[in-house]
Amino acid sequence: MDRIAAVKEYVDGIINRIENPEDRKYAMLHTYGVAWCCSLLAQKRGLKEEIGYISGLLHDIYTYFSGSVMCHGQSSAEMARPAIKNMKLFSEEEKKLILSAVFYHSSKDRIHEEYDELLKDADILQTYYSTRKPKIPKAALPRLKRLLKELNIATEVTGYEPEAVEESLLFNRFKFAALAEALAGQNIKGERESKEFLAIIKYYPESNAYEELKNSWCAAFVYHCALKAGLELPIKQPPYKYRFAGVGTWYSWGADKGFVFKDREGIIPERGDIVIYNNIIPEGRKQENSPWHDHIGILLAVEEDYLLVAEGNVDNGNVSGIVKRKHDNTIGCFLRIPDGIEYDGFLCDYKASEIYKQ
Repeated sequence: MDRIAAVKEYVDGIINRIENPEDRKYAMLHTYGVAWCCSLLAQKRGLKEEIGYISGLLHDIYTYFSGSVMCHGQSSAEMARPAIKNMKLFSEEEKKLILSAVFYHSSKDRIHEEYDELLKDADILQTYYSTRKPKIPKAALPRLKRLLKELNIATEVTGYEPEAVEESLLFNRFKFAALAEALAGQNIKGERESKEFLAIIKYYPESNAYEELKNSWCAAFVYHCALKAGLELPIKQPPYKYRFAGVGTWYSWGADKGFVFKDREGIIPERGDIVIYNNIIPEGRKQENSPWHDHIGILLAVEEDYLLVAEGNVDNGNVSGIVKRKHDNTIGCFLRIPDGIEYDGFLCDYKASEIYKQ
């Protein structure tokens, strides 16, 4: 199959599942408009039109799949990664060019590599001329002015300061704990018939997500609650090998950020901290050669020698619950996410899968 045709078939399948007709129409117009702009700019800049066009087709697929714009560039890249891999039509270098462009396309105020810049420019060009907005966000204004100059288009554009995010919408540990407590207390079963469970795993676009996460969704529960509490975090973030549906990724991310603290190190655990357990899952209920961090939950209270924790998939039993855990050596560490934290995961080299050296 033709490569563009294969990607179109995949993207159209996602867009056509959007329920609202107006949203579906916008998605189609924006997607193909950006792809066409990519092709035009690639031709002008001596880049590969096909690579540019395909990156344009894929750039917003996670928004169309999930309905969320939060970290949608990063999550769209992760959604597209297995999809284009399974097509078996692209070289490793081509995959990196496409996925890197998708990953960075929302970072309009930063400069990356040529195909990344191609998609950013195409996105802003299509958006500006499809809506004919007299103003754009100030952060994107220098980019649009450079682009219009490159295209020999003489027009005045002005920028505006976007409204600050309301404090009530920012991440807050107490809100995080309250959401987890309310959800875990429903004793949600990890079954297809459970709307609550499907909402917890809705972030994972592959058709086998249910099978992959059944009896293994404690970290997916934490991710769901964190997003609901205002945390901006994509489903997968370089340099971490696995998605935030895995306990190990939470631990590695927290350790790199300086958010992890060991038990009884002078920091007192608080409501809203994340608990990462140490070999707490009974034998027979966890995978062979499982790492020490085999379970995760959200701390609700400290009661003398016990912790009260909200968990998804308690003891890999496929049911959520509020559990009283002994405060002993099964507590591997705690992870405390700061209130009001802002996403900075674009400060990485996507192709090399490593954090930029400051």
